[in-house]
Amino acid sequence: MIFSGQLTAAQHKGHVPLQFEVPPGTTRLLGKFHTTPERAPEAFFDNMVCLSLFSPKGPRGARHNNPVRDFEISAAFATPGYVPGPIDAGTWTVYMDCFRLLGPVDYRLEVIFESAPVAAPSPRAAGQVAARGPGWYRGDLHAHTLHSDGSWDVPDLVGWARGRKLDFMTISDHNTTSAHAEVHALAGDDLLTIGGMELTTHWGHALALGGSQIHEWRTGPVSGKSMPTLARDIMNTRSLFVMAHPMSPGDPSCTGCRWEYADMRPGNAALIEIWNGGPWSDYNEEGLALFQHWLALGHRLRATAGSDIHGPEGGQGAIGFNTVHAEDLTQSAILQAVHKGRNYLSSGPRLILTAQSPDGARGAMGDVVAPGSDFQAEWDSDIDGLTLIFSDATGQRSSQKAAPGGAGSASLTRATGFVMAELRDASGCLHAVTNPIFIG
Repeated sequence: MIFSGQLTAAQHKGHVPLQFEVPPGTTRLLGKFHTTPERAPEAFFDNMVCLSLFSPKGPRGARHNNPVRDFEISAAFATPGYVPGPIDAGTWTVYMDCFRLLGPVDYRLEVIFESAPVAAPSPRAAGQVAARGPGWYRGDLHAHTLHSDGSWDVPDLVGWARGRKLDFMTISDHNTTSAHAEVHALAGDDLLTIGGMELTTHWGHALALGGSQIHEWRTGPVSGKSMPTLARDIMNTRSLFVMAHPMSPGDPSCTGCRWEYADMRPGNAALIEIWNGGPWSDYNEEGLALFQHWLALGHRLRATAGSDIHGPEGGQGAIGFNTVHAEDLTQSAILQAVHKGRNYLSSGPRLILTAQSPDGARGAMGDVVAPGSDFQAEWDSDIDGLTLIFSDATGQRSSQKAAPGGAGSASLTRATGFVMAELRDASGCLHAVTNPIFIG
């Protein structure tokens, strides 16, 4: 079966369906997809048409922004990005997800049905992680492999996490969870693996953390759902919804990466990724400013960090990770602590914010404390020349020079709305930031 045609500006940021009937007895499904031209004349960026696949029973994966766009699926095997399993008879749909059309694009999709016997599935056993109990755990909440647009495979990502001596790592490929079985099989006492997926839409990206289902990620007519509705649906599965890199560069260089949902600023989002990528950047600075603006408006948000790593070329330098105080090193305990805001974001220094209310009650990051509370930041760093900065809802910032290296502490009184603490160097580059403690 062959589909062919042309995509034009009318399909830009659309989802174009190609439907076909799979006959009973099919054991292997193959697709061969090609588009031309790769780049429109005088355009600075390539056209970008990705595929997502749906069986009669639901989504079977996607491979976002990857040069390999052919696919094969059987009960025991699937091309990375897609989920293996029985080939159900009935109506299947391939969507051409038109992320970037900078000129007319001709397409051709050949679908092949095979009925020869195939190997039986070989389930992977998940690696076991021994209980550690309450403590501080450091890890990543955002990473990619060649199951979407990464340049490395799952074992490479897991090896990188172990090399950075992380306690936990999360896999969050674009619009698919096809790597989950493999990543969980590589867990062990030294490393917890957490399942996730990055909803990669035309108007913003978000993380769904926890669980292995492929969530609906498309907004608008094709799904009939808004982004607040998708976020609600994800949270109803007990997964975390995280607005990802909201001030990232957007179209056309990073299509859909900047958060542009007017009905969700921040809407029902409770978690915002304010440290994305490697060392602190200008767009992270803008993301932190947006986060604090929303806090000042009364939204009780919590912050996360994510390496957003796609391969070894991105694994260098002062990457911001999450240091989380959790009841144990388990997926549920880590995600519950992140949901509460019990984490600070740091490229190395230790930075903890606490509060004491007038009646003597203590508060931690993510807590709500009484007006009139006192706040204390404690840090430990081997970086000289850092400055400790407090901020609150008034926009005023109180700073204190940190002692050269070693440990230190600073206090703040008479704050409004919320308090956060930061450690910055002489150039203004951020090295650590806490989650807020709320007042009122």
